[in-house]
Amino acid sequence: MNTKQVKNPDDLRKSVKNSKKKGNKRNFKQVIKMLLLIVILIIVAIVINNLIKNKKITQEEITEYNYFITSINGKSGVIDKTGKTIIEPQYDYVQIPNPSKPIFVCLYDYSADSKEYTSKVLNGNNKEILTNYKNVQAIPNNNTSINNSYQTQILRYKENDKYGVVSINGKKITPAIYESIETLEYKDGILKVKKDGKYGLIDLNGEEIVKAEYNSIETDGYYYENSKYEKAGYIVNIRTDEGYRYGYINYKGRQTLDTMYTNIKRITEIKDDNVVYLITYNNGKAGILKNGQTLIENKYESIEFDGTNNILMLQQNAKQGVYDLEGNMILPIQYENITFAGKYINAYKDGKLLVFDVTGTLQSEDSYKSLITVANGKYSITMNRDNKYGVIDSNKNNILENKYSYIEYAFDNYFIVSLDEKTGIVDGNNNIIIPIEKDIVQNIRGTNTIQVINSSDNTFELYNKKMEKVSTQTDARIYIKDNYIEIASANNIEYFDFDGNKQEAKSIFSENKIFAQQKDGKWGYVDKNGNTVVEFKYEMTTDINKYGFGAFKLDGKWGVIDQNGNVIKEATYDLDQYNPQFIGQYYEVSNVYQILYYSNE
Repeated sequence: MNTKQVKNPDDLRKSVKNSKKKGNKRNFKQVIKMLLLIVILIIVAIVINNLIKNKKITQEEITEYNYFITSINGKSGVIDKTGKTIIEPQYDYVQIPNPSKPIFVCLYDYSADSKEYTSKVLNGNNKEILTNYKNVQAIPNNNTSINNSYQTQILRYKENDKYGVVSINGKKITPAIYESIETLEYKDGILKVKKDGKYGLIDLNGEEIVKAEYNSIETDGYYYENSKYEKAGYIVNIRTDEGYRYGYINYKGRQTLDTMYTNIKRITEIKDDNVVYLITYNNGKAGILKNGQTLIENKYESIEFDGTNNILMLQQNAKQGVYDLEGNMILPIQYENITFAGKYINAYKDGKLLVFDVTGTLQSEDSYKSLITVANGKYSITMNRDNKYGVIDSNKNNILENKYSYIEYAFDNYFIVSLDEKTGIVDGNNNIIIPIEKDIVQNIRGTNTIQVINSSDNTFELYNKKMEKVSTQTDARIYIKDNYIEIASANNIEYFDFDGNKQEAKSIFSENKIFAQQKDGKWGYVDKNGNTVVEFKYEMTTDINKYGFGAFKLDGKWGVIDQNGNVIKEATYDLDQYNPQFIGQYYEVSNVYQILYYSNE
């Protein structure tokens, strides 16, 4: 017979105790894990908070414009990109430091004594913000590479007659310790500040770059396409008993030249971020420094740089000579006057013209006096001793005879030539492409197209890359966009690519639903399939802009239409524009200061 084996009671008690112990251990481990997790979360939160708090402010290029200034009856307000009024036009001025964000500095109640406005800052809900700061204003940009009118991330405030910097989010960047704060001209993200009557530099985060101990600070003017103004240094000066003395500070903020010179100028044509050539004047005598090292001593009356060949003209005792950038002589200092003429040097001695190449080799008396190689490197424009222009190829074969009063390279093998005060186009095979009888012939910069303007009847002609006439309009206006050319007149708008090929509106504005089109002398709108959306009854229509609005003209006045063909505003505006731009019922205006705003007056 099977019998169940009964455990000893002591064994049962031991099992219960062991279970309790195991359970306590598990609970203890879970508590520890929870505590560790809480500690980790707290640390992460602190780190994130510090990262946010210490996040560096950087320059921001505005790519999306959401807000615009309006001006109505002499008062300013704000609309958004749909045409909705955000701030009623009731202020003397409105500043929008960052058009992508709803932050607006409203100025009013001008004081003749302080020469300042009272200001308040509003958000997109028309609520006042940054109330902890007084006299807040945007900081204008000053010829920097940033497109916007103002610094986009920071503002200036005033306290006890001194100025400080605050971010647009309300974070105090500097205390109010400066007598003035402004953007340094030709330098991105750098502020010139005045303290105790002296100027210094800080960055957008308030960090000191140059101590405030100079009478003036300016950039050296260096600009390179890749680095923009980033590698430009600073020319500083102080006032001494002998007058102003200049020094140099590199782009990192390190002073490389003491304030001992009577003037300093950087040779900005040399595009090398790592090499700085400075023309310095010491007691009125010019010299050259390369990265702070003396290249040419300060013993010349003047020094001029030729960026075509990277050579220098030096003058001493009213005589001139030519040296290279290493200080080696090309022409001795013995000529009355020297000018650079492309690949040649014109030097006068005893009243006689001598022509040298850039190595200092004397040319024959019947040689050209000027030789300028054009952009494609295949041709050179020449000038003979009678100041007549011609063209040679890379093998020095004559392409165009030296008989023209002026020649300018257009593109490919085409040249704009002038003769007897008339202009035309000649190609590299000496074929006349456009008769030399026009008033104005120009290459539209950045494109392979030619515009011809006849002053007598104010007609405009456009020629494409193949030198085919592709457009003729009267009193036309040209607008160069990012990737196309727009030609507008009183009754027509045409689009072309940069080679002069005509483009359809639907290829230029591919996201649009409707497109302006002309039919039987009248204008209307069609969809992508050519179906009529708005009947052809207007004198003119314009294509829908990036904000979703177009314009139509009726009885000489302009109205507004939306991207669905709905009339937003009847034809009531009397505008002297061929292609007015609208946001809602507001049309674009630019005043004498080139500050863009919108109005419905």
